[in-house]
Amino acid sequence: MRCQLKWYNIKLLSAVGKLTAEYGKIGGNLNQIARCLNEYGAPYNALSQEVRAATAELAALKFEVLQKVGEAVGNIQTYQL
Repeated sequence: MRCQLKWYNIKLLSAVGKLTAEYGKIGGNLNQIARCLNEYGAPYNALSQEVRAATAELAALKFEVLQKVGEAVGNIQTYQL
């Protein structure tokens, strides 16, 4: 049973690693969008701020997912993903 639990943890950490990588890609894209909106000036400043807020929320969600998985797996290495 211990081997199955270990195998399951490895599989879970792998899946979470892929998920957090996707969070990173999305966050990078949102930052690029916000930078482009800033270049157009005043009409788009509010929209740019909303995009940056979404990026911050995404980062918070990523941390929360890593925290929950770390608690479930009992493995501090989860936070290094």
